[in-house]
Amino acid sequence: MTGTARIEELRGSIDGLDRQIVALLAARTRVVRELTEYKRDEETVRSPGRVDQVIAKVRRLAEEQGMPPGIAEATYRTLIAELTELQLDRLAERRAAAREGVT
Repeated sequence: MTGTARIEELRGSIDGLDRQIVALLAARTRVVRELTEYKRDEETVRSPGRVDQVIAKVRRLAEEQGMPPGIAEATYRTLIAELTELQLDRLAERRAAAREGVT
């Protein structure tokens, strides 16, 4: 197999993995959306202690898988920041609806 053919094969593998990763991130997002419905304030949404737990966990999991833990941490910090914004937006929507008498 030529180097070019192998590159294309590996890129195909990456594309398949990306599909799986995005599907898992979408599933995680759905769970976060449901979880948000039980949160009542910004402090509960931000949950800094929980963030620390998740970061420590993914760093450990990355190490177990032979992955540089900094990659996992950076990825999850971005994921958590985006999902926190999503939750804060939903919290604001619920508060606005409550003020208007709509649930």
